[in-house]
Amino acid sequence: MNFLTRLLSSLKKAKSVAIFVHKDSDHDCICSGLALQKILLKIGIKSVIFAEKEPSEGILRVVGKQKYEFSSQKTFDVGICVDCADINRLCEECLKVFLRCKEKFVIDHHQDNTNFGDYNHVCRGMSSCCEVLYWLFKSKVKFDGEIAKLLYCGMYMDCGAFTYSSVDAKTHKCASELKKLCPDVNKYFYVVFGVSGEENFSVTKRAFDSVKFYENGQIAVSILRKQDFEEFNAKRSDGKFMPSYLQNVRGVKMSICISEDATNEWRVSLRSSTSDVNVSNIAHRFNGGGHIQAAGLTLKGDLKKALHALIMESKKELYK
Repeated sequence: MNFLTRLLSSLKKAKSVAIFVHKDSDHDCICSGLALQKILLKIGIKSVIFAEKEPSEGILRVVGKQKYEFSSQKTFDVGICVDCADINRLCEECLKVFLRCKEKFVIDHHQDNTNFGDYNHVCRGMSSCCEVLYWLFKSKVKFDGEIAKLLYCGMYMDCGAFTYSSVDAKTHKCASELKKLCPDVNKYFYVVFGVSGEENFSVTKRAFDSVKFYENGQIAVSILRKQDFEEFNAKRSDGKFMPSYLQNVRGVKMSICISEDATNEWRVSLRSSTSDVNVSNIAHRFNGGGHIQAAGLTLKGDLKKALHALIMESKKELYK
């Protein structure tokens, strides 16, 4: 029995269904969860989505206000985890609920997925989880404009606007079909990329001022501290463009953007300008994860020591 047949069989018998997205969710993750929820409704299945917290403002601009669950004592018949490579990528409360599910399904695209579900559908190296959902359900469900918007947006954001090595002819075919269903989808990328305020500009400028280069300019590092965000009344997401800016500097093969999330806790975004440098390998060494050219992790403790360790691991990957 293949994955989709097994999933549909279980859903048909289920009285309760939950969808799970990983902590610190990005566009692909949230769009995957919401698209799957709407796809299931097309076949008469109601579900709830469990998340760590409300999505960031940038994601909300695309998906709008939606209903999420954050904890529950309920035992669900079917749990479906999307865009998550490892069970430890679920937040603590979501993990508790997922582990109680009677049947656990995983739909993902990360190359390093650990197959932690009872049933796993992992298209390793595909552009996005949204693309995985498209090919998985296209023969079973007639997608509408809203589903197409979610799938396209998640895919677009997760593959660097179709620039990463994960993009192939199949990805472009998927994008073409989705755009037919939602012709004005590009307006959402203006909202994500084109709309910013003074606080966004100011905190980005501060990040540029912090940049240091290592290994003859091959590694670029920016650091934003809590006081920087507080000074400009900005949020951590207001510095989101730095990884992309830095990887486009001539000679830079890897960008490391660090933002202080709490006292002695640092969120790190990694980007590489070439598929020869796999930043997901670096992220894994610090219990993070991601893709070849885009990954993330959390560091705890003294920043100077943490940064030194991060640079050392980055050098190993650079010269591998």
